[in-house]
Amino acid sequence: MGNRRWLLLVVAVAAVVLLVGRTATALIVDHAWYDAMGVPTLFWERVLDTVLLQGGAWIVGSLFAFANLHAVRRTILAVAVPSRVANIELTAMVPGRRLLSATIILALLVGAVLAIPLTNWETLALARHGIPFGEIEGIFDRDLGHYVYWLPFEETMYLWALVSVVALTAMVLVLYALTRSLRLEGRRIAASTHVRRHLSVLGALVLLLLAWSYRLDAFDLLRAGSGPDGLFLRVDHRVTLRMDAVLAYGSAMAALIILRTGWAGQLKAAFVTLTVILLAAMGLRHVVPAVAARGDTLGDPARRDADYVAARALFSRRAFDADAVRPLPRDSADRANRAAMLPLPTPTATLGARASLWDAVTLAEGLRPGGTLPVSSTRGDDWATTGSEPRPAATDASGYMAVAAPGWFLLDGRVTALRVERPVSGAGAWRLSLVDASRAVLSDSLVPVPGSVADGRYGDKAPLVAPGASGARLLDGATAAEVPGALLDTPLARLAHAWALRDLSLLGADSTAGSPLLVSHRDVRERVRRIAPVFEQSTTVHAIRDGNRLYWVLHLYSASARYPLSQRWQVGDGVYSYFKLAGTAIVDAGTGRVRVMPAEKPDALARTWMTRLPGLFSRRAELPPSLAVQLPPPTDGAELQVRTFARYGSRLEGPVLRHLPDSAFINGPAAPVMLEQEGGAVASWSVPLLDAREAVAGVVTVTGGAVPTTYWWTSSPAVPWPATLARMAAAVDSLRAHARADSGGAPGPTPATVPRGSARAESAGPVSRALLSRPEAMVTSRGVLYVQAAQGAGADGRLSMGAAVVSDGEQIGVGPTLADALASLGETVERPRHGGRTAMGVSTPETDAPSRWYDAMRQAMKQGDWSAFGAAFDSLGRALGRPPQ
Repeated sequence: MGNRRWLLLVVAVAAVVLLVGRTATALIVDHAWYDAMGVPTLFWERVLDTVLLQGGAWIVGSLFAFANLHAVRRTILAVAVPSRVANIELTAMVPGRRLLSATIILALLVGAVLAIPLTNWETLALARHGIPFGEIEGIFDRDLGHYVYWLPFEETMYLWALVSVVALTAMVLVLYALTRSLRLEGRRIAASTHVRRHLSVLGALVLLLLAWSYRLDAFDLLRAGSGPDGLFLRVDHRVTLRMDAVLAYGSAMAALIILRTGWAGQLKAAFVTLTVILLAAMGLRHVVPAVAARGDTLGDPARRDADYVAARALFSRRAFDADAVRPLPRDSADRANRAAMLPLPTPTATLGARASLWDAVTLAEGLRPGGTLPVSSTRGDDWATTGSEPRPAATDASGYMAVAAPGWFLLDGRVTALRVERPVSGAGAWRLSLVDASRAVLSDSLVPVPGSVADGRYGDKAPLVAPGASGARLLDGATAAEVPGALLDTPLARLAHAWALRDLSLLGADSTAGSPLLVSHRDVRERVRRIAPVFEQSTTVHAIRDGNRLYWVLHLYSASARYPLSQRWQVGDGVYSYFKLAGTAIVDAGTGRVRVMPAEKPDALARTWMTRLPGLFSRRAELPPSLAVQLPPPTDGAELQVRTFARYGSRLEGPVLRHLPDSAFINGPAAPVMLEQEGGAVASWSVPLLDAREAVAGVVTVTGGAVPTTYWWTSSPAVPWPATLARMAAAVDSLRAHARADSGGAPGPTPATVPRGSARAESAGPVSRALLSRPEAMVTSRGVLYVQAAQGAGADGRLSMGAAVVSDGEQIGVGPTLADALASLGETVERPRHGGRTAMGVSTPETDAPSRWYDAMRQAMKQGDWSAFGAAFDSLGRALGRPPQ
């Protein structure tokens, strides 16, 4: 054996060793992680499904590749390899056994390449274990689980088969061209009988794949019909589905004809067959349904689709849980029960302290120095009517950015937001602050940031697990008993982790800690996705603080884009025809432990995962009440539920056509209102629904907590929405006129001022320009109240609230705060007391801000960060009432 062959052999063996070693160490590392998280069953499920999916694809792909390559090999009589001995040139013939070995190796490599993309093992897991829905769709009489479980797996297999056939066909054509078995002679393509028969077989396979695609198209038609917004119509049912069946069977028969005629050399018959199939595909699939839909062959065009419209409403309600919307009783006989059992209506006496006029976007603008107003449209010279689209987390002048959506809770009787920020540079302490959202001018109060349990201290490190966290962290297991991680207490464990993570420093982990514990997958979304891969995650991560622990909260949804006969809605980057709350993932930021609390009534998909992994889910009774009450409302699922309820009604009231205002969900959910229910105060948000006359038909309220609930309050009498907003805008205009009169006619709006004689609990100060916030609807003891805030940018660029406007549809109240506006309507309100020490033992923003910014200045000076020093200095001036000039 020559030196060159020895070198190739060594390289091949080294490649195999590296590949096998990387795979083996990855399995060891993954098993250690899943075992530490308490779900080793999930690891074995993942391994088994991956072996079945990729292993099966590798075997089938290799056999298919070998059959094609061996067919090409048969056209090669001999392979001559030139060689040289001294000055003599020789020609050596490659033995047939060696060519066969090369064919087998190449087929195995091609099969491996084809199997690599099949990484979605979750589809196979659901196809194997999916619990039936127990309902059929009535067209094909298939259980709905066929569309949620089996259809995604079948489509994956179809795409894999299509790619495999096309790739191997292209490879075969190239090889035949290289061997001159397929060549161009003049203007015609010349091919041997062997090549013609081989290509006929591949052509028949392509037609069989075409027949398979028509089968999938028939199922897909139930999801995306030819009607408006993908509505499945009578023409789809009676014509298009039958055309798909005809084309599927016709393509299968054409495959047999192509195989027979191509094998026998009857090329004209094969060409005619292929032409007929292509023309039939265009005519039967597109022309025939269009012609049938134009006439009255299928019935009266005005009434023939009524049953299909009703089916769309029925399946949409099921898909988005619209029937779970609870109507609130309004008759006097049920008032006692309503007061005892339900959180609504909210007493107006406490509404000023429990309701926030700041949503997540405006809250960030109100705390960020130099912020810009989220203005999308203006009225007049400097007044805006709506907010803007959501933007990425903003960075303030101190170099910090929010990492999660704020958590809302009740503190000393006032609605309070919890914000978590990290340094943009990545180095330095994180900030956790409380914000009194009932105030007109926002300021935050820092509280300790819980770090890792192993740290033993606060504030000097980032949380162990957080949104966007990357890399692994090595801890001492002796002081981190609560942290789930991989113990590196053996040489094999250290070697496996060092190899898999490509970090040689882990080989000496035992020298840095007595019981080295490695925590990996520290990003919140990645960690939750690894243990709950079949669920869709909410678009936002919320922060919650319970005692001295910080938690991240994600809502998990059972979602599918293939659920039949249902409305399709967009969430984030996906479009879904089925979307239900499956549970809530709660991640401890200090330990990384994940708990999943299932929904009150889990659907079939959620029950499938609960059956396979019972240890992953926690009962509500196991969750501390102080933590459960802070869980945010499931905004993504509730938004789709509200949209479906508005369009299709519910089972109790039947189809009722309503719609959302244009301003709904522009900046995400509405500003929160804290509602009192059993166990404590929970966050909620509300949105009005309008009827065909643009009058308020009612208000939908979505609550958080351990059992998220959606309530429906019917508005009686109906209040005209545009007229009410116009009157509220006129009230703000009047406020603006008073402000100009007070300033002696000086130009520029100052909406922070109020008419003479009004109560001045607090003032936002003059602002450079202002806007009207998104109008909110709140269900109160007075009835439905409509609330807007006049907000503007002050001299420091921060957003502040100049005034609140409240209307019950008839009267309008205006005041510096919501409590003042309610008082102007004649309501008795409990005014919140600001300042002093809170129940959690921290100072409120009013007393804590100067000392906090002074400490920030000293820390920045020690670090030599003069940009941060200047930002803290300006913030200190604002806290002392001396903003930068």
